Amino acid sequence: MDFINQVKKTTADAINSVSGTANEVKIAVENTTVGAIATVTNTVQSGIEAIQNAGKSISDTASTTVAFATSSVVIGTALKDLPQTAQLLLAEMPKIANRLKYRAGVRVGEAPRSDADIMKLFNKIPGTSKLGASERDIRQFLSDKHGSHIHPHSKGGSNGADNIVWEIGTDNIRRGANIMTPGEQAYIRVYNAVDSILRNSATIAKLGIKATGAAMLTQAIVVAISYSLDLQRGDITVEQYKDLIIQEVIKTGIATPIFFLIFVVVLALIPELAVLLSAPMVIAGFNALFGMSIAVPIVQSIIRHIEAGGFREETANQYKKLSIS
Repeated sequence: MDFINQVKKTTADAINSVSGTANEVKIAVENTTVGAIATVTNTVQSGIEAIQNAGKSISDTASTTVAFATSSVVIGTALKDLPQTAQLLLAEMPKIANRLKYRAGVRVGEAPRSDADIMKLFNKIPGTSKLGASERDIRQFLSDKHGSHIHPHSKGGSNGADNIVWEIGTDNIRRGANIMTPGEQAYIRVYNAVDSILRNSATIAKLGIKATGAAMLTQAIVVAISYSLDLQRGDITVEQYKDLIIQEVIKTGIATPIFFLIFVVVLALIPELAVLLSAPMVIAGFNALFGMSIAVPIVQSIIRHIEAGGFREETANQYKKLSIS
C-alpha cells in the first residue's frame, strides 16, 4: 500500500508540476503575443505617420520634387558612361587619354603622367562637356586649350595635374614664365564654364527638353492618379480635377528648367562634381527620389480614400484605430 500511495503522490506531483509549467507557458505566450501585437501596431502606426508626413512634404512641393528628381536623373544618366579609370579612358577615348598622358604641358622627352594624374586632369574638364560621354564633344572643348602650368615649368613647376589647368593657348603663351595668380585661375574657371556650355549647347538643350518633358508628363500622370479617387467620391468636381492637373503641370514645367540650369552651371563651374554625379550610388539615389515623388502622392491618395470610407466602413474604422493607438 505504501508503494501505491507513493506512486499516486508522485503522479499527482508530476501532474501539478506539468500544469504549473503549462500555465507559465500560457502566460508567457499571451504576454509575448500581446507584445508582438503592440509592436506590430506601433510599427504600422509609425509607417502610416511616416507616409502621411512624407506625403504632406511632397504634396506641398510636388512639382518641385518631381522637377528636381527628373533633372537629377537626366543629368546623372548622361554622365553614367564616363570612364572612371585611366585604362577605361584609353579604351573608350584614346585620343584624349594619349593627350593627357604625353602632352598638355608635358615636354618631349619628359616622363608621361601617371594614371592618377591622367584622371585628375580629365576631371578638370567641365562636366558640361562630358554630358553624353562623347569624345568628340570633349575634344571640341579642348581644341584651343593648353595644359597651362600654375607654377611655371621653367621655374621648377611639375607636370602633375595639381599644377595644370586648361587654358586658352594664346593666354598661356602671353603669360610666359609668370606664375598664374589666384585671380587668373578664377577667371579661367569661369571662362571654361561659359565656353563649355556654349560649345555643347545642342546636347545641353536636348537634355533640358527631355528633362522638362519627362517631368511634366510624370506630374500629369501622378496628379491624375492621385486625385482620381477624390473625383470618384465627389470631393472634387471634374473642372477642379482638370485644374489641379494643369496647375501642377505648369508649375513643374517652370521648375524643371530652373533646376536643370542650376545643375548645368554647377557642373560647368565645378568640373570635379561630374565624378560624384556619375557614381552608381548617386544615380541610384536620384532614381529612388524620382520613385518616391511618384509613389508617395498615390499612397497618400489611398489613405485619404480609406479615411473617407471609400474601401468600406470596416477598413476606415480599422485604419482609425491604428492611427489613434
